[in-house]
Amino acid sequence: MTVTIISERPSDTRSVPILTDPDVCHYPEFASFLSDTFGLADNPLKAPGLLDVDGRGYELIFIGRSGRPFPAAIEIAALVPGLKPMDEAQTTKDLWAILEWIIEGVGEPWTIDDLRTTAEIFRVLPE
Repeated sequence: MTVTIISERPSDTRSVPILTDPDVCHYPEFASFLSDTFGLADNPLKAPGLLDVDGRGYELIFIGRSGRPFPAAIEIAALVPGLKPMDEAQTTKDLWAILEWIIEGVGEPWTIDDLRTTAEIFRVLPE
């Protein structure tokens, strides 16, 4: 799967939350990656980060907290067309592609193999 940053939200979509990390700063390199990738240091109040995963849209909503570096938390939402039901199986696969994209961007000591091992331990690895 290919994950790319896009500049415009797909039209006629609704936002459906699929994952929240309430404390992305527990590993500062994740907050730094998100801040650098989406230019949050220069403009923390801009629109959510938008991603395309093989033609399907997702938004990363960055959350601030008083006294914490920005972003302090992140919510990932699927951008579902119109009133169509969300394809949960595809969304789960896309979410894993997004998580792998983040891990690749953060780099060492984080690896996709570590992410997959952790997922296997918690039995959350998509099929």
